[in-house]
Amino acid sequence: MSSHLTKYLNSIPIKEDNYKVDFIILERYQSFSSEILRLSLLGLSIYGFLITNVIFKITDKEDKLMSIESFSDNKVLLLLGAVTLILAALVTLGHRYLSTHCMTHFIKGLRLRQNISEIESTIANDKNEFITLSKKIDNEQSSFEKNFNLCGWLLFASCLFLITGILIVTIALACFFNDILMI
Repeated sequence: MSSHLTKYLNSIPIKEDNYKVDFIILERYQSFSSEILRLSLLGLSIYGFLITNVIFKITDKEDKLMSIESFSDNKVLLLLGAVTLILAALVTLGHRYLSTHCMTHFIKGLRLRQNISEIESTIANDKNEFITLSKKIDNEQSSFEKNFNLCGWLLFASCLFLITGILIVTIALACFFNDILMI
């Protein structure tokens, strides 16, 4: 952002009523994504606990580890479950970053639109500067819309990865324990 535009943005006050509802909505979306992040990290923790403290501790009567063969047979599913939960966490973090960045564009655009007449009067003598400023306002709006749409897709993808990860982990563990019972 140019220092000229920064000067205008810093001096433009905005009323809390103009953005309060938007921040409440943002907070709700971010609370939802926090839950997805929490659940995916909790799923990874439980998954790691089960693998290290249950799967690799199953022994037979002679203290021989029974789970290595079954673990090897199901390693692709077990790995895929962990990777999917990691993707859920990463996509959720991306959503949280972009949704905050989206609100930055929203506030910049709001400040510029709220006092556009003040900005026009201070730069009325320089048409090129006004055209440049208008392009920057359009860029803020365009960036806001792109980030807003991407945030929706990221939130959807994080939910999908979480659900898929939980299903894969459940199937992988079921296959593993089924193989153990067959031994």
